[in-house]
Amino acid sequence: MKRFAGMLAILVGSLMFGTAQAAPAAKGAPVGAQCVSCHETEAKAHMKHAYHGDCVSCHTTAVQHAKAEEARESATGKDKPKAVLAGAPKSEQCLTCHKNDAKHMNFAFSDHAKANVQCSDCHGNHSPKIKSLTAGMERAGKDSALCVSCHKDVAAKFNMRSHHPLKEGGVTCVSCHDAHGGQQLSLAAKTQQCTQCHQNVRGPHVFEHGPVTEDCATCHNPHGTPNRKLLSLAEPALCLQCHSVAGNRHGNATANANVGNVNQLTISATALRNCSSCHSQVHGSSHDQHFRY
Repeated sequence: MKRFAGMLAILVGSLMFGTAQAAPAAKGAPVGAQCVSCHETEAKAHMKHAYHGDCVSCHTTAVQHAKAEEARESATGKDKPKAVLAGAPKSEQCLTCHKNDAKHMNFAFSDHAKANVQCSDCHGNHSPKIKSLTAGMERAGKDSALCVSCHKDVAAKFNMRSHHPLKEGGVTCVSCHDAHGGQQLSLAAKTQQCTQCHQNVRGPHVFEHGPVTEDCATCHNPHGTPNRKLLSLAEPALCLQCHSVAGNRHGNATANANVGNVNQLTISATALRNCSSCHSQVHGSSHDQHFRY
């Protein structure tokens, strides 16, 4: 008898738990029946994103829109009222739900928000914005394809001789960029983003190269350039923007034997080729203050 009573209690408990679990799903269907009758295509796509709730969760004027449509159907000629658009939700509406997670909480300070980019400009409310990849973006992925649909000037740089392997599938735009945040929110140095991958040049070093510790983009263009190693300018023009060529170290003494001041020596042609041929540890050295080794 006790065994039967125990089994009965378990059965009743499971039925009650199942009813409680099923209640929220039955309470609000993903899409209202009235909306589906007209917006069947959007409804089918929306069913894949059930976490968005029903239509009125995002389309705040959906109820007024439905009533206006009913009135328009029953009216004729000049008596037809003006349409009320349900309208795409603004970022403020999206952030009422997506504001407490670490990924979106700083969107108000992001570069996209400052440019008045709305969530719906990048995210499809009912289906993804990028449904298929265009030629050249097959390996880059849909995230990067979405970014380059606006940032076409940056996309062109990935076709240059030296570039980050975006189209080859090695990286994506979001590997380096936070679409929902901004650079000002990071307390780390700018170079930390680069050295997460390029660990071979990460410090600290005994002798630090100032521009390297400040910002890798001082010398490198991260998207692509016509110069080797993503350099903004070819050597030695890049180095000569900050450094003068000292004659006492780079001068040709043999051809200038009668010159009294060594700093007036003619600079040798070798010194005006690639500075990194001699200063190979240009990112920093633990042995030599001139970054030669």
